[in-house]
Amino acid sequence: MSGWSRADRLAARLNLLAVAVLAAAGLACAEMPATPPATVGQRTAPDDSDLWNLAPAGADTLADVDLATLRASPWTRALMQSDPSGQREQSRRSYGYDPFTDGDRLVAVAVESGGATRELTILRGRFDAAQVGAAFGAANASATAGRWRDSPLWEAGGRAVALVTPRTLVTGGPAEVRAAIDAAWGIVPDAKTGPLGELRRAMAADRDAPALFVGVNVTDALRARAAGFVALPAGLQRVAARVNLGQDLNLDFTGVADSAADATAAANALVSAARSYAQGTMIRLLGLSPILNGLTVGAEGTWLHGHVEIPVEQRERLADKILAVLQMVAAARH
Repeated sequence: MSGWSRADRLAARLNLLAVAVLAAAGLACAEMPATPPATVGQRTAPDDSDLWNLAPAGADTLADVDLATLRASPWTRALMQSDPSGQREQSRRSYGYDPFTDGDRLVAVAVESGGATRELTILRGRFDAAQVGAAFGAANASATAGRWRDSPLWEAGGRAVALVTPRTLVTGGPAEVRAAIDAAWGIVPDAKTGPLGELRRAMAADRDAPALFVGVNVTDALRARAAGFVALPAGLQRVAARVNLGQDLNLDFTGVADSAADATAAANALVSAARSYAQGTMIRLLGLSPILNGLTVGAEGTWLHGHVEIPVEQRERLADKILAVLQMVAAARH
């Protein structure tokens, strides 16, 4: 399995989603969490009941995606069913699974350290260990099979894949995959204890899981990557967004700044940016201008808060246009 698997590529796209969220809408916040995260102790078995149990505490970007909800929701069903690049069967043959059809929940993680980005993908779904191992071995002549804390693990060429439990698969660098298994056992801290876990609790995403949650530490590296796309407000420490797919589509945003003045300035800048983006040609063609113009962003102390809503009346038209854009992009690649 040289290079990235389909799940890895999906993880990389999700890890950049925060920048797109900032550009398309804004930020928001909820009250500070009332209770601290539970202290994790070593377990007698790996706990994958919450995929955050497997994510590293030092995560800088984390995207938590409910794939089952995306497949079922009228908002996203067509996007999940479409395969404009024709890669799903190829993915299953090459990697032993396809995240879009075999997965029910996905957590994509990036950790920035020493100028490099380390990535990990955690996928819960339906897997056949023999197929996963055979696909990895077929793509890597030097692949080795082993176990780490009772979990089957395959690695080669600086990449690894493991089944932490029969229903939960992790891919990434060998060290990251082993650390994910250790975290599932409670041997090392997980992402719930880190700063992104605080944002998750602040938005009640730990108790009421949304269709999509994205949390980001605003590092210098992120600012550099975003520079040509969107100007991130000064003093912004970290941000998160959650998407709820009900009758209407609701996006709520959370952010923490260095000071109250920074929070107020960021709120004002984000409203201005949303109004500016609303004038873009593609945004107007997609019918998103009224939505961006309806963005509300406020500040309370060092926290930001805001909300965007897309009414059900716009669902079919918007979904059709987004699907058409994706099909055009896929066609241009061939």
